[in-house]
Amino acid sequence: MSKADLRDACDIAAKLRLTAALLGGLSQKELCAAFRRVNPQTGFDLDRSYKWIQGRSLPRSAQIYEDWAGVLGLARPGHWVAGSTLDAFLAVLCEGGRVDRAGLLRRAGLDTPAETGTAEEASSYLCAAYACYSQAQSPYYRGRMLRGALVIQPAPRRADGLVAQYSQTLAAGRNHVSGQVVIVGSMLALPLISGSPGTPPVSFHLHLPAPPSSLLAGIMGSCTMVHPGGQPPYATRVAMIRVPVGIEALERTSRYMEPEPLALSRDLAALGLRIGDAAGLEARLERFLRPVGTGWAGSDQIPMAEQVALSAACDRAWLETVGATPAAARAPAAPALRPMPMDLG
Repeated sequence: MSKADLRDACDIAAKLRLTAALLGGLSQKELCAAFRRVNPQTGFDLDRSYKWIQGRSLPRSAQIYEDWAGVLGLARPGHWVAGSTLDAFLAVLCEGGRVDRAGLLRRAGLDTPAETGTAEEASSYLCAAYACYSQAQSPYYRGRMLRGALVIQPAPRRADGLVAQYSQTLAAGRNHVSGQVVIVGSMLALPLISGSPGTPPVSFHLHLPAPPSSLLAGIMGSCTMVHPGGQPPYATRVAMIRVPVGIEALERTSRYMEPEPLALSRDLAALGLRIGDAAGLEARLERFLRPVGTGWAGSDQIPMAEQVALSAACDRAWLETVGATPAAARAPAAPALRPMPMDLG
């Protein structure tokens, strides 16, 4: 099995869920034990398997897929397990009446009842890895683009819909935040609040795209991580572009980008996106991310000096107000309740 075969791996999380369901609803530990019975030296270990079954990463060892074929008793090679479509994989599991297709999907949590049409089903086309471009907020990298990584995937529990994880690679290492995907009308919101220690929450407010969701675009807000004056809040435009590589490859190459000609389109090409008009795409990205042309346009960061000055003025007004008011009069009396008029139509 070659590296090219591994790049074709798809639907690994769903295939693992189907495998566990087929073998009797195995827990994660029991699934690892099943792999060890086939190959005591298997690379299918417990810690990484949680990421694989959540769709956050893929097994990189060709032997794991060979072991997987053995676990299922398939007369097929490992590269077929990795690269087959989900429908083809499911068909082989169910061939010869080995198991009921609908029942297996239900036990794996992959059933999609057509009559209900849940929000998760309607928005599943958003599930992908995205290269995220925004203007660097740190004064040490002013003028550069920061390329982060976003992955949207089904939540471990179907009832929770979709979840997203965003990460950046900064001078101190990788930082990530995650949270649920919220869709309201034509708006897509990603309030990402849990993640690495010390990492501030990040909020994305985006246009909800139509399939195939090649672009998520809108506003990103958070606090600057690398700043001599603390962590000032900011808002900036962000363009998140769907790419054909896994989230791990995106995270490995996330960085502050050098301000070079065609930097963004060349970066996207390196991530496997076929770009016919690199100059045209670069110009459109530039206009979107820096709408006035160059410099700081498209970003708004709260200068610490201005915030301190305004805070001091507000503090002064409040302290003078409190100091001039007798203590007994500081707590306002509860307002009397008045009956509301009834609308009799």
